[in-house]
Amino acid sequence: MQKEVNDIVEKSLQKAYDHDRTGNVGKAYAYYTVVAELCPPKRAEIEEPFVDVLCQWGIQLECENRFADVALCYKHSLDIFPNNSRMLNNFAAHLLRNNDPIAAIKYLKRALRANPNFLPAERNLQNAFSMAVDRWHFPMLNDKHRNNAFAYAIRKRISQGYDTVLDVGTGTGLLSLYAQNAGAKKIYACECSPAMLNIAQKVFETNDAKNIILLPKFSSDLIIPTDIPERVKLVVTETFDAGLFGEHVIPSMMSVHSNVLDANGVVIPMGATLYIAAVECEYIRYKSSVIFDKVKHSCPLNFDNLSVLLDEEYYDTENLKNVKVSYIVEPIALFTINFNNLSDLQQFNTDGIKNIINVKCKQSGTIDGLITWFKLHLDEEITIDTSEKKSCWQVAVFPTVPELWNKNDAIIIKGEMLKGKLKCSYTSSNIQHDNYNNHSLLYRLPKEVVTFLNDFEYIKLVSEVSESLINKEIYSILDTSPIPIYGLILLKRNRHSKVLYYKNESMVLQRFIEQIAKQNGLTDKLRIVSKYNHIKDSLDTIFIHDFDIKGELKDYNEEHNHEFFRCLLKPNGILLPEQIFFVGQLVFSQDLPNMVYVEDENLRDMSIFASNTSNFKHRPHNTFNSITSYGIAQHINKFKINQIFDLNSTLYYYEPLSDVHVLIEMRENEVAERVINFGKISATNNKLLPNALVCWYKVRLTLHHNYDTKRNGSFMNHTAILLEDELKNSILQGNEVCIKVQQVDGVISVKVK
Repeated sequence: MQKEVNDIVEKSLQKAYDHDRTGNVGKAYAYYTVVAELCPPKRAEIEEPFVDVLCQWGIQLECENRFADVALCYKHSLDIFPNNSRMLNNFAAHLLRNNDPIAAIKYLKRALRANPNFLPAERNLQNAFSMAVDRWHFPMLNDKHRNNAFAYAIRKRISQGYDTVLDVGTGTGLLSLYAQNAGAKKIYACECSPAMLNIAQKVFETNDAKNIILLPKFSSDLIIPTDIPERVKLVVTETFDAGLFGEHVIPSMMSVHSNVLDANGVVIPMGATLYIAAVECEYIRYKSSVIFDKVKHSCPLNFDNLSVLLDEEYYDTENLKNVKVSYIVEPIALFTINFNNLSDLQQFNTDGIKNIINVKCKQSGTIDGLITWFKLHLDEEITIDTSEKKSCWQVAVFPTVPELWNKNDAIIIKGEMLKGKLKCSYTSSNIQHDNYNNHSLLYRLPKEVVTFLNDFEYIKLVSEVSESLINKEIYSILDTSPIPIYGLILLKRNRHSKVLYYKNESMVLQRFIEQIAKQNGLTDKLRIVSKYNHIKDSLDTIFIHDFDIKGELKDYNEEHNHEFFRCLLKPNGILLPEQIFFVGQLVFSQDLPNMVYVEDENLRDMSIFASNTSNFKHRPHNTFNSITSYGIAQHINKFKINQIFDLNSTLYYYEPLSDVHVLIEMRENEVAERVINFGKISATNNKLLPNALVCWYKVRLTLHHNYDTKRNGSFMNHTAILLEDELKNSILQGNEVCIKVQQVDGVISVKVK
């Protein structure tokens, strides 16, 4: 019998090898599974190829939308290899792509228990935390002014007899706890996010909140008496995005009025007023449109009669609190909505124009777009202004092609609802003014492309590199940039160049690239490919753009790494950039911690001391220690991350506290570790201590052409790594600050040594 089993194992192993070699990974996986099940001693021998094949098979199944089969294969395989960190991480990656971060977290934690230094799992765990709990929860919960205002408004209403409460979109349960502390008789809290439900449940248990009933439902699905025995007297909610209505607050409030709220009940907030202004803002300009007048000074390409605008259908959101903004049109109220009036809600629930205002420009200048913000009227007295400096809300930006306007020019601003979201635009009463840009071809392109084309410094460097190759015999080029500027410049400048390969799946981008080629007489030299391995020629030069706009290198794959591209090069071919360095600087910032974890002191209910005053802001300073705290931080901070991406240094405050150090050279196929000594930092009473490491890239295109990604107008943002406690402990112990940097497959981990 054993001999027969051994024969099956040997034949299955050979078939597994054969199918693996020919790319039939489904059958290879099946035969490897037979070997692993029938012969446990061989598991160590086949573990690595088994994981390789499973990875490829899982990707194939996912591409065929067979996710149930992916899960079945991975769960069965993990019964065989329960501690394989690579397999655990790969399964978690599938779960993340299938929008199941809670399940992914479980497997990623297992991967890190099996191998604490497995960096891909560490990075994916950060992604999973961010997907499970939206990052806006953290600055929102740290907004003391917002919290105090809601606490005071809730206490006022409950003292007036509105003592049965529904908390719509409870999140961590904070507003429900304010209601409990104010003396509400019965509280219902609804929430549909699995992660937030779990957090709220633990928060309520911590606070022994037995009179709060947690309902895992959308507010629109609540039924009386199945979910709630009778209509409530008070509804509280804070489900507003930068564009006021983006979180579907209108249909939610309509269903609450119809199904849950008592006829004499009230809603907090009572209403909102939306404000709008036409602005001149260089920051918005370079994030939303391409300024070809400046681009053409950086390279020889002809961009005449082209206009580019961000492809945002509704609005972008930006933190403009630290940015220079000039009002070409004075801020004005566009409309007010009453959340306690069902007919008002119904009006805003239908698509169409809600208001048109005619105003005049108060000064001459360039209009770069419209911005909106709002005031939440919690009740007749208490208002939250989202435009205030310390507010957790950003503003909604409706970008336009930059256009010069004169003082006293008449402008018509329109606000409308479209598919339940706010959309704002403007026109002129002067027909000639409206036709100002009609001669241009307008393309709406992704933010990545807009910022890339507006990075004049980078394009200038690329142009200089091309200039240095003007007489070199270059026939074929590959450019992986969002817009192949390097390749197009070489085609135009180098008389030897014959063909430019590029890959792009967006039809709009393809048309834009083809238009640039047409205007520069290069149409016949363009070759678009669906995959880089379809290129059969050996290439003279390859320009690799590995950068993600949010501040990290893109994920490497089989077809997008330096080894693969080197195989496409001629022996004396040129591969750019030559080197990429990850660099960092120790800083202190008050803004950064608020983005990643919650402080309980920011959530304390101070309304009990304010309820005897006419303004909730005025409270005794000596009562701080007796103010109710809810222990929310311990639960939501389980989802905190230590690395923040997509940072722009012009938008937040920080104090540099060290020199800039090269942390590591990026090499995608290399496992590397390096320790950087930042020296001793003295701790005195009046001296700031670093709490973060701000990181970015130094790109060496060639020996004489270097680029720093942390600069105004860069095509990519940078990152910050919060190391608050670790740095503080090291400094207070009198140690030198040493940072350990690890790199695996282009993934970076940074820790205090």
